[in-house]
Amino acid sequence: MEAHHTLLVVDDDMDIRDALQDALELEGYAVQLAADGLEALERLRSSEPRPQLILLDLMMPRMDGIAFREALRHERACSDIPVVVASADLDVRDTVDGMGVAGYLRKPLDLSALLTTVKQLCLPV
Repeated sequence: MEAHHTLLVVDDDMDIRDALQDALELEGYAVQLAADGLEALERLRSSEPRPQLILLDLMMPRMDGIAFREALRHERACSDIPVVVASADLDVRDTVDGMGVAGYLRKPLDLSALLTTVKQLCLPV
């Protein structure tokens, strides 16, 4: 199946990144990976194609999801990419309030909910 959309998965847990990559690629998405916010910013500045959606963990070393989201707002070329937060934080709704994200999912991720959210936010190319 040809990949129609590119997604960026930002999570410090390699097992989660690998599992998400496998699941999303099976659905036909191209997946880029980053282990933290700094790596994600570097990837966004240097990679093509630009992702249509960013799946973002909050708790990461070096640059966490909140700092990444704030930095992303200042990146003119990619500030409009929708961001979906994935977090084990029980108060994730309160945490993401004001971050300007397209949505949030609670970890452990429900694959069906994840795929539905991704499909809704990835507009036809």
